Amino acid sequence: MNYLDRADEVYEEKRDEGWRWDEPHTRPIRLTKYKKNLRADREYVNGETYIQVYSYDTHVAHGKEAGGILIQPQWYSATTQKHVNHVASLLGMKVVKLF
Repeated sequence: MNYLDRADEVYEEKRDEGWRWDEPHTRPIRLTKYKKNLRADREYVNGETYIQVYSYDTHVAHGKEAGGILIQPQWYSATTQKHVNHVASLLGMKVVKLF
């Protein structure tokens, strides 16, 4: 498959999923607490939804929403842990710590 065929195929997938070319593929998650220093985004990639968590503008956790697991690769601080736990609780996900 050449480059243009692949691009056309990706466009068709996005169109079928309800994407528009002018809409972002990353959308913020509405948070109920810690709004000043916590940010969580949903990324849509190839038909799957990924969660990205940022505490004080540092990427601290990620995961696939369908899997229900939020991965935290290292320890940062007690406050950051509260942030990760809040997002996991809000989305009904389990936190897996890799440290």
